Amino acid sequence: MKQCCEYLRGLWYKLRMMGIPVVGPALIYGDNQSVLCNTSIPDSTLKKKSQSIAYHFVREGAARDEWRSSYVNTHDNEADLLTKVLAFGQKRIQFVQRLLHHIYAFDARKWRQI
Repeated sequence: MKQCCEYLRGLWYKLRMMGIPVVGPALIYGDNQSVLCNTSIPDSTLKKKSQSIAYHFVREGAARDEWRSSYVNTHDNEADLLTKVLAFGQKRIQFVQRLLHHIYAFDARKWRQI
């Protein structure tokens, strides 16, 4: 989460340097509820020193409304297609359709296992 927020802050800085206005907070979606709870609720207790150092940065950005974190169900998380090996099936077809919907209109009946 900290790496994501550091990347966002750097991207915003670069966009502003090029004269592109950045309006509103960035939306960060995740499927780990404990991480999202620690980043969005200031009263949550962190158990390790390394966690408290990393999440201090994330909480600070959330308090300044630079980004907002939200939960997405594991079955609807499209990032899984790019980070995990998914077996061929309906779940994989739906992820590909959602990711590439603007490039090509998919027909699930044409997909078949090779």
